[in-house]
Amino acid sequence: MGWSTFRPVGLTFKDNRSFEGYSVITPVGGSGVYLLNHDGRVVHGWSVPGFQPGWGFLLPGGHLLARGQMAAVTYESGSAPPAGGSDILLELDWGGQEVWRWEYEGFHHDMCRMPNGHTLALIWEELPESIGRRITGGISQDDIDKIRKQDPDFLSFILQGVGVGGRPRMTGRHADAIVEVNSAGEIVKIWHAYEHLDPEIDTICPLCPNMEWTHANSVDITPDGRVLVSLRELSEVMMIDWPTGEIIWRFGKPVISHQHDPSMTPDGNILIFDNGTHHPIQGRTRIVEVEPAGKRVVWQYTPAMVFSLLSLHIGGCQRLPNGNTLICEGESGRLFEVTPDKDICWEWNSPFVHDFKGLPNTQIFKTRRYAPDGPELQGRVLGEQPYQEFNERWGLIQKT
Repeated sequence: MGWSTFRPVGLTFKDNRSFEGYSVITPVGGSGVYLLNHDGRVVHGWSVPGFQPGWGFLLPGGHLLARGQMAAVTYESGSAPPAGGSDILLELDWGGQEVWRWEYEGFHHDMCRMPNGHTLALIWEELPESIGRRITGGISQDDIDKIRKQDPDFLSFILQGVGVGGRPRMTGRHADAIVEVNSAGEIVKIWHAYEHLDPEIDTICPLCPNMEWTHANSVDITPDGRVLVSLRELSEVMMIDWPTGEIIWRFGKPVISHQHDPSMTPDGNILIFDNGTHHPIQGRTRIVEVEPAGKRVVWQYTPAMVFSLLSLHIGGCQRLPNGNTLICEGESGRLFEVTPDKDICWEWNSPFVHDFKGLPNTQIFKTRRYAPDGPELQGRVLGEQPYQEFNERWGLIQKT
C-alpha cells in the first residue's frame, strides 16, 4: 500500500455488512497490546513495565498470550536481530498481571494454545552439520560479499524495519522446531523440521540468505488437532499429524510466496496471507483460500485498485463468523474487512508510530477479532471512557 504522511488514521470506513467485534492489535516497537472496538478506538489494553510485545491474542476467559522482549535495546538501523536475543512468552490476566511465563532459547514469531492447555511454540535450532552442508538454494556468502562491495548500504536498506518476529543471534545454519510446552513450562514433545524435510528437495528461496533453512512464521492448531505451520523461506504451508509428526499435507510455491498466518476456515479450507514477496515475474500480495483435497485456490482477495495491497514480510488474515475476512496489511499497519464479494466494509489505519530498529514505523504483525459474546470477552464491560485521553492523543477521537 502506498503510505502517506497525511493519511487519515483510525476508522476510515464501516458499513452494516461488517462483523461487529473487538480487534486485538500489537503496534511494533510499542509497549502495549490494545483492544479496539468496532469504531476503531481503544477500549482496553495490557502493558508490563520493561516488556515490548511483538504479537498477542486473547484466550477463552480473557487472558492475553503475548510474545516479546523484556527490555528495549538500542541498535543500528538495518541490524538483523530486533533485540539480539530470544523472545519470551507471557500470559497476562485481564488486568495485566502475569500468570504464566515461558522462556526458551530461540523462541520466535508465533505460538498457540492447545485444547489440552499446553502451548505450541516455534523455536530456532542449529542444524546438525551433516544436514546443514546438504542444504541448497539461497544467496551465497560470495554473492553477499559482491553486493556489499558494489553498494555497502544496500543490505542495511533492505533490512530496515524487518525482523518483527524475533531473530536471536545463532551460529551456523539453523532451522525450526515446534515444541509443545505444558503448564509447568516443560517441553513434552518436539518436532524437528530437519527430521521431516529433504535438503535437496526443500530448497531455500534463491533470493533469501542461506543461513536460515525454513524460517517458520506461524503455527496454529486445527479443530481436529492437526498442526498448521508456515515455512517462509520454503514458501510452504504444511499440516502435521501431531501424534506421529508426519507431514500429511503441503501447499506452496510457485502459487504462494513467503506466506504468513495460515488457518482453517469453518468449511475446512485453508486461508493464507500470500505476501507474494518473490513470486515469479513480480511480487504481489493477496489472500488465498485453498481447498485441501484438490490443492485448488477457491477464493482469493486482490484489491479492486491495482497495486493497493502490498506487505512483503508480515501480515495476516482471519475468516470471521459472518463469512467476511479480516486482513492485516502488516507493514503499513492497515486493517480492513472484506465481504465474500471482495467489497471493503470496514477499514482502520494505525496511528501508532514507534521506533523499531532505529526507524519510525506503524507495523502490526497480525491481528484477531473477537465477538462481543465470545468466550474471550464474555461478561466484560467495555467502554471508551477510561481511554478517552489515550484515544485523543493518538488521533482516534477528536478532542472536545
